[in-house]
Amino acid sequence: DNFIESSFWNFDALFQPQQHPARDQHDTFFLRDPAEALQLPMDYVQRVKRTHSQGGYGSQGYKYNWKLDEARKNLLRTHTTSASARALYRLAQKKPFTPVKYFSIDRVFRNETLDATHLAEFHQIEGVVADHGLTLGQPPPSSFPPVPGLESQGQRTG
Repeated sequence: DNFIESSFWNFDALFQPQQHPARDQHDTFFLRDPAEALQLPMDYVQRVKRTHSQGGYGSQGYKYNWKLDEARKNLLRTHTTSASARALYRLAQKKPFTPVKYFSIDRVFRNETLDATHLAEFHQIEGVVADHGLTLGQPPPSSFPPVPGLESQGQRTG
């Protein structure tokens, strides 16, 4: 239910460059009040800034002047992945590591031209699994809760 998000969590923490077209007013609803996020985890902000600007973790980065003012801009979140990024950040702060499974269905907002197939508000489904030794080559976990009405050719997706 946290529809207001900072540009940091919605874009920067997910390594979308600050000059990306999806970050402009034609795709995103920016807020006037409160216009800026007041609290961000500055230790993590600095690591994200460094990765955008200089690279790291196997990436060469975007090689641009990353701006905190841009990251502080508040908006109506454009996807639920910002909530996943926050949850994974909180998980990384816990010692010792605890395996988790997160699942959400929640509202997101895009500054779309409204027509029969496009609305400014819709729902997004997302799941995250964090554990030791997981790889992308493994089949997805089947322990996410089933979602009534989500079926594909008669087979449940959950």
